[in-house]
Amino acid sequence: MALDLNFKKKEKIVLPKKKTINFISDRTEKNNRTAVILFVIFMLCLAVFVKFAVIDPLNKVAQAERLYNEMERQLDGYRKELANYNEVQDQYNEMVGSFLTETELSYQDRIDILNMVERDIRDYVEIQSITMSNNTVRVLTGQTTMDTVSHIVDVLDSDSRNSYVTVTTTQTDNSDRTDYVYANLIINYSGAGE
Repeated sequence: MALDLNFKKKEKIVLPKKKTINFISDRTEKNNRTAVILFVIFMLCLAVFVKFAVIDPLNKVAQAERLYNEMERQLDGYRKELANYNEVQDQYNEMVGSFLTETELSYQDRIDILNMVERDIRDYVEIQSITMSNNTVRVLTGQTTMDTVSHIVDVLDSDSRNSYVTVTTTQTDNSDRTDYVYANLIINYSGAGE
């Protein structure tokens, strides 16, 4: 037997070196992409839903509550201001004359007429009494002269608020002072009741 010295070298076998399996890797990556896209779409839809179905109505409710609280504060302020309403109403009624009838209220302002009497008569003669009825003022003067009475009648006649003036006079009892009289002036002033 002879020995064969010519050895054949063993050939090296090269095996493939793949570390992943294609079909598993592709499916996982594709599934992950699809899941991310669906999740983003879901989150966008959820954000739109939350904005329009939750946040906006809550903001409207909060704004309505703020307005309500503001109106409540204003109402409390008005209630405090009107706490003495009855007293103010009584003062107003005294000033305006709510005790007057509708016909009397339709006449000119009584205070204005009294101011006219004060200015047009009291400057010239002492006033003993004043009586007002409907649209008539009756003024009884103290002692005065006929010239003064004539002047007062002229002044009253020239006042546009008056319709007409009538005068009656009474002579004084003093024999040495016969030129003095008491005058009873009846002033009819313009008014709606006329």
